[in-house]
Amino acid sequence: MSYSRAELTQLVMPHMQNVLGDLFGGNLMAMVDQAAAIAAIRHSGGPAVTASIDRVDFREKIPVGALVTCAATVDYVGNSSMDITVEVYSEHVPTGERRHTHTAHLVFVAIDENRKPKRVPRLTPETAEEFARFERAKTHGKT
Repeated sequence: MSYSRAELTQLVMPHMQNVLGDLFGGNLMAMVDQAAAIAAIRHSGGPAVTASIDRVDFREKIPVGALVTCAATVDYVGNSSMDITVEVYSEHVPTGERRHTHTAHLVFVAIDENRKPKRVPRLTPETAEEFARFERAKTHGKT
């Protein structure tokens, strides 16, 4: 499971803000989707596409000037689908304070050269955290 982890960090720039001066939700969703795509592509060994975004929990606003890190993990796999969790962290650079601001759950599907679903490798949890994520995703039947 650790091989497919992905982390994407970006600086929130003024052109990315909403009318209230914080990170626009659409920009955050694009970063979440990209981080999940990297994890899915790593796990499947090739192209993968977004099948669904099951849930996004918006916990806190993210101000312009913050660093945003999207950490993606493949938690469970079906035949061609992959259940992915993306945790979003906001970092206030001057103080180094880092907060968990959002969580998203997505499903990606691996595709072949004809854009048809293809089998993905089985997932092998190794740590206690990975086993917990695997069992939680399996129980919820997201893929």
